[in-house]
Amino acid sequence: METYKSSVLEYYDVQSAMMCAREEGREEGILKGILKGRKEGIQKGIEKGIEKGIEKGIEKVIQKCLQKNMAIEDIVFLTGYSKEQIMKLEIPKQHST
Repeated sequence: METYKSSVLEYYDVQSAMMCAREEGREEGILKGILKGRKEGIQKGIEKGIEKGIEKGIEKVIQKCLQKNMAIEDIVFLTGYSKEQIMKLEIPKQHST
């Protein structure tokens, strides 16, 4: 009878250890997933910010070209923007000095 009790206790110890190991593994997996998601999210945010900055820079150049009465076809060639995209941009008013 004593052997049976120790065998049952050993079985429950093993089961308990396996459950703890599974839970720790699951928690570690979740944490790794969260960290990976954050890293990817930050990277995408940086890329989107760079794209937006480049776009704003090109738009400023287009506005300066329009202020200098540069031909639309030349602006299309230089910037890669379509004629329609260029025409949508506001031409900033020149300040009188």
